Amino acid sequence: MLEIKHLNYQPPQKSHFLWQDISVRLQTNKIYGLVGVNGVGKSTLLNLLSGLTLPSAGDIYWQQQPIHQSKTALRQYLTQVGYCLQDADHLFFKQTVREELEYHLQADLQSIIELLQLQPLLERSPFELSGGQKKRLGLAIMLLRKPQILLGDEITAGLDAHFQKVVLSLLQSYRDQHLVVLVTHNLEEALQMCDELLFLDKQGLHNYPTAQVVQQPELFAQFGLLKPTSLHICQQLIAAGLLPAATYYRSNKEIAQALAAQWDKDAHTL
Repeated sequence: MLEIKHLNYQPPQKSHFLWQDISVRLQTNKIYGLVGVNGVGKSTLLNLLSGLTLPSAGDIYWQQQPIHQSKTALRQYLTQVGYCLQDADHLFFKQTVREELEYHLQADLQSIIELLQLQPLLERSPFELSGGQKKRLGLAIMLLRKPQILLGDEITAGLDAHFQKVVLSLLQSYRDQHLVVLVTHNLEEALQMCDELLFLDKQGLHNYPTAQVVQQPELFAQFGLLKPTSLHICQQLIAAGLLPAATYYRSNKEIAQALAAQWDKDAHTL
């Protein structure tokens, strides 16, 4: 369990903290989506959770131990954390993609290469890859390291629809026995893959199970965010009587499946 107690951060050259107070418990076997308006400090909070940035107030506890109580405690914590930044270049230090992957060699190396379609890139320099290719390589490195805590900042940004689905599937499998925290501006994506959403604003961090958010889409407006299109469509279909009341779905695909089932049911009653 990762626990945040009264956490806050004062940016350099600023006279005030970013937030009033942040306290929350994050469980393993879950994916958390960290969302909020631009400039509220989502990436800063992820940096704090990574252990690479020192908080101005409060602390972070991993397995009930404060990670900043000593240099030894922090070093031990850092071995448990994998961090996929928006810019993956910080992960690379070898000559080729193959060498990067073999440095983190595990039994499932070949399956990771195949899933993320890295085979054509193996002899290329990681620094010469496109943004999306670097994202795929960075995620492969993190998954090979098998950290207990996986942090990602816009982890699917720059990927095409195919690789977005591949990455989401990998993360949903990886959450077994692990903790995943993802910053994303893609609220549709957050609804599809996250077990809980963490809404960040100046007052602090507010966590809701995704099932509750789907049932209460007004929460997005409460935190200054636009309601995801899928929830808007769902509300319109309910209002039109095409879907039963009090039924909400996480994606357009789920809505389409529900409509097909409803039409099939109606056809059999004629």
